[in-house]
Amino acid sequence: MIFSGFGGQGLMTLGKFAVELLMDKYEVTFFPSYGTEVRGGTAYCHVCISDRPIASPVVEEATCLVVMNQMSYDRFAPLVRPDGLVLSNAGMVQPTGAHGSARLVEIDASGLANGMGDVRVANMILLGALAALKSLVSEKEIVSLLEKKLGTAPGKREILDLNKQALAVGAQEAEKTNVK
Repeated sequence: MIFSGFGGQGLMTLGKFAVELLMDKYEVTFFPSYGTEVRGGTAYCHVCISDRPIASPVVEEATCLVVMNQMSYDRFAPLVRPDGLVLSNAGMVQPTGAHGSARLVEIDASGLANGMGDVRVANMILLGALAALKSLVSEKEIVSLLEKKLGTAPGKREILDLNKQALAVGAQEAEKTNVK
């Protein structure tokens, strides 16, 4: 899997969540690229998931690409396998066909997050959609990890609840696409 977007859009968080959610069941690797890209360029991470040891953390042929912006789509869409999935932030990505015959699912994560009052949960919308589309983990497992990361103290409750809502919105949007 490749997760990519502008630095600050939360794609590294998505990659880390994927790894933490799957590390008990599979062999996993997380290979981030920050560099100067955190200041607005394309930040990305490679996540490998396997039932056997992983030789390299670099994804050369992705089964899944989650992209939040056009630069990320243009750079990584050609790496997606024909039977793969491209999950894009429709408000910021105009697909050009570079993904070939891979399934394309477009969800306006940024627009939906803005409608919820905080664009920062766009990544959680895409995580909810990814979980629904790929069926790798349950929403309950994701919520449990969110609670662990964000805490459940009264001061954290509002942001935790917003992230939970974002997950549910993403799953609902994925269900509307009828793509599995």
